[in-house]
Amino acid sequence: MTDMVTLIARTTPLERELKTTSRTVEETDLPRLGELYFTAYDPGVAGESLQAALEDIKASMAGKYGNFLPNASHVALDEDGKIVAAILVVERAIGSDTPDAPFIIELITDRLHRRQGLAEDLVLATMDTLFNDGQKDVALRVEASNSAALALYLSLDFRRWSPEEGED
Repeated sequence: MTDMVTLIARTTPLERELKTTSRTVEETDLPRLGELYFTAYDPGVAGESLQAALEDIKASMAGKYGNFLPNASHVALDEDGKIVAAILVVERAIGSDTPDAPFIIELITDRLHRRQGLAEDLVLATMDTLFNDGQKDVALRVEASNSAALALYLSLDFRRWSPEEGED
């Protein structure tokens, strides 16, 4: 079993213009989101096949991991309008071991578009949307060994959360 860390941050309004062209997730994005999910990870992580990855994304948007929030979920687009990164958010994660806050269930970046600030811009867009919707916090889980993701989240003022902490 992978060691996972739960992080939480205060939502904030945008303080700078995003470098990334993005928009909210649409149902018609499903095929590309499934493909992105399948190819962005090492083999087997997102499922044993492209179809399995697509089914998981479809189930995510249907509520498998919590009530999906399309307005807080965004996709980043390249110069041709192709989705190259995505962030998927639910109202609350399922389970008692997560904060009572909107939850980022997936942040995916195409392998060829990493280290370009896409993930950061998508998290900032989500934090802005949630802030404007009156949500004070946003949370997520990340593998403790994923140093690049941890560095990103810590740079955005996420901090470690534990169930004992409860509400502030």
